[in-house]
Amino acid sequence: MWLRRKRAPVNGVVTLDRRHLYILPTRGGIGFSVLLATMLLTSLNYAISLGFALTFLLAGIGMGCMWMAYRNLLDLRVSAGPVTPAFVGECAIFTLHVDNQDAAARIGIEARTPLSGADTETAALTLDGVSSGTLPVRLSAIRRGRLVLPRVTLSSRFPFGLFRVWSYADLGLATVVYPAPEASPPPLPRHPQSDDADDGAASFAADDGIDQLRRYRPGDPLHRIAWKHSARTGKWLTRSGHTPQQPSCWIDWNTLPPAMDTEARLSRLCAWVLMAGEVSEIGLRLPGVEITPGRGSAHVRACLEALALWPERRAR
Repeated sequence: MWLRRKRAPVNGVVTLDRRHLYILPTRGGIGFSVLLATMLLTSLNYAISLGFALTFLLAGIGMGCMWMAYRNLLDLRVSAGPVTPAFVGECAIFTLHVDNQDAAARIGIEARTPLSGADTETAALTLDGVSSGTLPVRLSAIRRGRLVLPRVTLSSRFPFGLFRVWSYADLGLATVVYPAPEASPPPLPRHPQSDDADDGAASFAADDGIDQLRRYRPGDPLHRIAWKHSARTGKWLTRSGHTPQQPSCWIDWNTLPPAMDTEARLSRLCAWVLMAGEVSEIGLRLPGVEITPGRGSAHVRACLEALALWPERRAR
């Protein structure tokens, strides 16, 4: 059907032009039409001049509302914005950028998808002339994995709710739904690496006893490299600060009880990754997937994404 044809963005933008705007009366609009027909028949039957005047006045107002409703969405430009990952049971937020290049204001613009339930909160956007804004689209994250934004319906019932105007946009946005973390997980496992000497994670004390030195790792900032000690020992060494380097912690699938099912295992591993946060150095082992120890927000996101997409993402 022609209504179901995808409206892919052109240069990242979907324009709501005349060929892709649709308008129908709402229930209130149908009731308004029935009222006008009743008033017209009554005026004809009883030859009421004021009845004719009022009927045609209201009909003119209705026609004006139809044009204003259509004009409210005409030539708006919609593009993809940032997306927010979510955990199972939460709402993933997709952001749409709406650009109004006309001098007229645009009022009460809404965005929904086929997955938006009746109880899903819908935000309304109002734009001044020659301005832009963002419109969030919330989708319930029911299961972990990749969540793709389906076709978005942008609509408006401005000004009096007599007509509904809508159009479609297929923006191809997607986000990742992480497993729901276990509510009360056991303490974070602390298993130092057995091959510290091989991967360069061993610590060395500096001569002055102030800094702790460890083997250089790819990604260490240059200002942390201990140049004198590296030249003396012939090995690249990095200053790790005033406190000794904490041993790396491996979050391992195989350390969990065999009786746990897949989703329960992923929930516990997710809780451990969040407990470690951005401070502790952690590594992640899943069947077919291994993420070397690291720290920081980017590393935490990489671990959570691996948990969300397993077993799709395996080492090949």
